[in-house]
Amino acid sequence: MKRIVFLLAVFAVISGALGAQDQGVAPQAQPSTTQRQQPGKDFYTLQFDMQATLERKLGVVKSAASSGEGTTAFYAYALDTLVKTYPNVRGANETNAADEMALILAARLGEAEYTEAGPNLWSVVQAFSAPLVRAEALAAMGKVQAVQFLPQVVQLLSDYNQDQGSNPREREQVSYGAIIALEEYKDSSGYLPVFFATIAWYTERVKSRAKEALPKILDNPTESLVSVIKSSSYNYQVKYTALQVLEAADVTTQQKSQGAVAALTESWRNTTASISQRSILANMRKFALSMIRRYGTEDANVYPALSRCYKEGIDPEEQIGAIKALEKLATDDSVRILSGFLNDINVRLASGALTREDERLVREIIPSLGATGRPSAKEALRTVTQYGWTSAVLKLAQDNMKKLP
Repeated sequence: MKRIVFLLAVFAVISGALGAQDQGVAPQAQPSTTQRQQPGKDFYTLQFDMQATLERKLGVVKSAASSGEGTTAFYAYALDTLVKTYPNVRGANETNAADEMALILAARLGEAEYTEAGPNLWSVVQAFSAPLVRAEALAAMGKVQAVQFLPQVVQLLSDYNQDQGSNPREREQVSYGAIIALEEYKDSSGYLPVFFATIAWYTERVKSRAKEALPKILDNPTESLVSVIKSSSYNYQVKYTALQVLEAADVTTQQKSQGAVAALTESWRNTTASISQRSILANMRKFALSMIRRYGTEDANVYPALSRCYKEGIDPEEQIGAIKALEKLATDDSVRILSGFLNDINVRLASGALTREDERLVREIIPSLGATGRPSAKEALRTVTQYGWTSAVLKLAQDNMKKLP
């Protein structure tokens, strides 16, 4: 009998507090922690079940959250109840109460990293229409490591990246939550969807958030990004962006070189008549050449691509980039190719077809041959003396021969 009287007294207090909230009156003081100790269900769970409407249940959830005394078990129970009753929600007041409750519960369960909440959080993503609620639930899914739903989150972001739908702003909000989720999952399958979010139709706010997430998802994104560079499924701008992201990533110089060689090779795989696309390809090649100059490479596949950059490059900047990359590699193959460039210019000089650009390039090739440090470069430099070059070019060749063993 005493227990019944006590519970009735506690119920009167909480009901008075909730009623006061509904009427805009300051609620009465809540029971102390000691008074709240109940057998079976905890205090907030008991009060939650006693409320007849979603609005009043929301009051209990808010009270638990603001007091800091709500337990993870209570929040999980409340979310489970909400998900089960949501199909019966009607009217603006109930919908708003459900949305606010879902926001609070998803945030609390995410903070608690409560994995068991995963199925209900995914139910919120599927059933609720409010984009901020769905975003909060997605973010919480990553925090609780609901890995069984990782493929669904990956697919959702991939789909939204490609189509802004009838309400782009709402899709942006949901995508933002999906990006946070994939950052929290830290799984390689989430890397490329977030990468594509950085170049999708979103506003800069979402793109910037995606860029922040990338290094937190994968420590070494080389394989993912090189796959984009090599794939025929993506346009040149996407490939170029993948190369830039790899250059900025915290990976080894060898891995960065791997991406640079792939980009050079890919850039010569197909031809295009589009001026804009040719410009993108040229910029990608120049960027790749600058990476090879910095990092080098042991990949022999680079030499045909470097030769084409010199012979078929879009401008002198690309040609000089190829010369400097060969100088950096400083191999016998480098000397062979540079010697071929020099011989072609010598022949044009002899035939009277020398251009001003040839005169500029010969002053780049000769020092690069000397900088390789390869004895085989001497023979190429000696050929300069057999043609009618100016005294300045002859001296340049002689000075660089002295650098060679």
